[in-house]
Amino acid sequence: MDIGSILAILALAIIAIAFIVRPLFEKNGFEDTYQGRRISSLLAERDRVLTILQELDMDHAMGKIVEGDYVDQRSVLVAKGARVLKNIDLQRDGGNLRQESGEVVSDTAKLENLIEAAIAQMRVTKPEESGKYCGQCGNVLLGGDHFCSRCGAPVPAMETEG
Repeated sequence: MDIGSILAILALAIIAIAFIVRPLFEKNGFEDTYQGRRISSLLAERDRVLTILQELDMDHAMGKIVEGDYVDQRSVLVAKGARVLKNIDLQRDGGNLRQESGEVVSDTAKLENLIEAAIAQMRVTKPEESGKYCGQCGNVLLGGDHFCSRCGAPVPAMETEG
């Protein structure tokens, strides 16, 4: 082995080590902060509540849950979900919420009025549900649907007339 080969191997080894070690010195990665962890846990809680709500709705549609129990459990879950969403927004905006116009809202009464106005608008523009669910995936079917919007399964003719 001559000196040229040894220098070439040494140069390749230095380049390989530099390539492997480079991510340890860069600050472009995810910075683990308390706020990041808090938002992550709130997002996981939101997903959990949404999953439970979906399962509760499906169980009610299949007749597994009595109407009174369904209403009680659903209202508790919706309230919990609203609290989680509010906490997510507060964490992301540092304690203040922003309107669509960009105005920062920190007063709780104003915030609740904005939420109520948004809910009222969503109720007005919400498409009419048929009260039926897809037999394949449990998705809510809208009036006049011939196919499920989630899984594409055909809806039997007697379910589309609801």
